Amino acid sequence: MILDTFPTAEDFYKTYWGKKPFIVRQGISPALIETLVDGDTLAGQALEDDIKSRIITNSAQGNDWVCEHGPFDEDRFDDIGSENWSLLVQNVEQYHTPTAELLQHFQFSPRWLMDDVMVSFSAAGGSVGPHTDSYHTFLVQGIGRRAWKISSERIDDDCYVDNPDMKILQNGFDGETFEVSAGDVIYMPPFFGHEGKTLETAMTFSVGFLGPKLSEMLGDYAQYLEENEELNKRFLGAGLDPGCAGFTISPQMQDNIRGDVIDAIGRDHFARWMASYFAVPTHDNTGDTDNLDMDERILTQDELKQEFDKGAAFYKPEHVKLAITTAPDGAFYLGVYGDVITVSAAQGKLVQDLNEGLDISRSALGGADEGEALGILIALYHKKALSLRE
Repeated sequence: MILDTFPTAEDFYKTYWGKKPFIVRQGISPALIETLVDGDTLAGQALEDDIKSRIITNSAQGNDWVCEHGPFDEDRFDDIGSENWSLLVQNVEQYHTPTAELLQHFQFSPRWLMDDVMVSFSAAGGSVGPHTDSYHTFLVQGIGRRAWKISSERIDDDCYVDNPDMKILQNGFDGETFEVSAGDVIYMPPFFGHEGKTLETAMTFSVGFLGPKLSEMLGDYAQYLEENEELNKRFLGAGLDPGCAGFTISPQMQDNIRGDVIDAIGRDHFARWMASYFAVPTHDNTGDTDNLDMDERILTQDELKQEFDKGAAFYKPEHVKLAITTAPDGAFYLGVYGDVITVSAAQGKLVQDLNEGLDISRSALGGADEGEALGILIALYHKKALSLRE
């Protein structure tokens, strides 16, 4: 279970993804740990109306959990004590972008499926109890030490403690306990049991990957069809026969209607919708980027060429989420903040560089249609998906 370094992408998906946990000792450098959000800043975020936060307290015995939902008043932290509590804040990578630099270490993961970086500040004795999650997560230890009990296999127990706010396993689980300190990283697949207990004041950074339910995807695609009337054809009953008289829908007609639905999903539009759907950050499902601390100026192609000539390069900040799908003709749909940019197949190198998080200078455009490449970069820049490194 303990690895010397992060696995390659091939080994990760073959051996670990969804299959078994692992621990990487000192996977994150002390220099990066020092730049992450601190406890005071995290507490300040928990006072904000538009940031999801919780405080979970437990008894000295590690049970009797109580969950409070934010936003909180400042005086809540004045009387909270020095033991047996945890503060959890969601989507910290969006509100404290230096923390998003953690994500550079998880390029082998499906970044398009990432939900958020949740950060917990936990006093000694703090614990949220034995539980499982329905998502994949990397647990990055920041300051302090924690002891994690981890199951070696999936747990399907659905017997929980009577608590409306938390799904804590009533019967616990069998597993091995590991102590982690600053820089250690645990990968936890869905439905594997885990329980963290804080040994000394600690912060844990949870990089979570949560897939949507089919109902959520189909509902959103139905809205996409509604907004594109030419795709949203009405059922007119073509091909009805005597078997459909009265209240009976014949087997043939069931197949016909099912075929219409499958055809709507099977079209190229589905790939375009998918790029849009998975590119919406979970902290703001409207795609609003007004609150992002990004470059604001408007660039023309000539101005961008001048910036390139001076040695500037574009880069994608780690907190920006992309989703890339491929059209039948080999073109790419590049999703960002719920919008989609169509990119020709000739720009494959540019798309690959964006996917790998590489800096993009003029020399990196690869000899493809420079005008199209510059247009793509400017569009991404204006959508606050890229910044210039001068």
